[in-house]
Amino acid sequence: DLGVLTPVKDLIETTAREMQEGMYQLLDGLIEAHKTTIIFTNTRSATERVMHHLKEMFPGKYSENLGAHHSSLSKDHRLDIEQRLREGKLKVVVTSTSLELGIDIGYVDLVILLGSPKSTARAIQRIGRAGHSLHETAKGRFVVLDRDDLVECCVLMKEAKEKKIDKVQIPKNC
Repeated sequence: DLGVLTPVKDLIETTAREMQEGMYQLLDGLIEAHKTTIIFTNTRSATERVMHHLKEMFPGKYSENLGAHHSSLSKDHRLDIEQRLREGKLKVVVTSTSLELGIDIGYVDLVILLGSPKSTARAIQRIGRAGHSLHETAKGRFVVLDRDDLVECCVLMKEAKEKKIDKVQIPKNC
């Protein structure tokens, strides 16, 4: 279950402030409509920024039920976040790529990708963190903030739906 969303109607004539406010309102609405959400960013700094703004813009709403997960955090902190996620104690986790591969993280019903993950395989891997229950469907939403990301994410979504995963080319005689 894939979709591409924009926080505003006009990606060209929107101020940065309107874009930011719209994005966090969109994120809050998506988070509230689901039991557990993972938000993937493309950098550690973006993970921290999203965490900060969610706490700041929605005081009291995201305190004990929000966590960050990225490679610059201590191993103990990351393991604590993973355990709390498995136990259903977190409503939302914001992460860079650190929760992308090989971790059984329990019940997640929505994955949000902030910006393009840059490949179909990576998008499928991230979205595949959701829907880990019998008869469940993985649900992912690409949230785009500019025209380039809009085009790229639409193409990635189309390729994912058509099961066209990125080709890996292995060089010969290197």
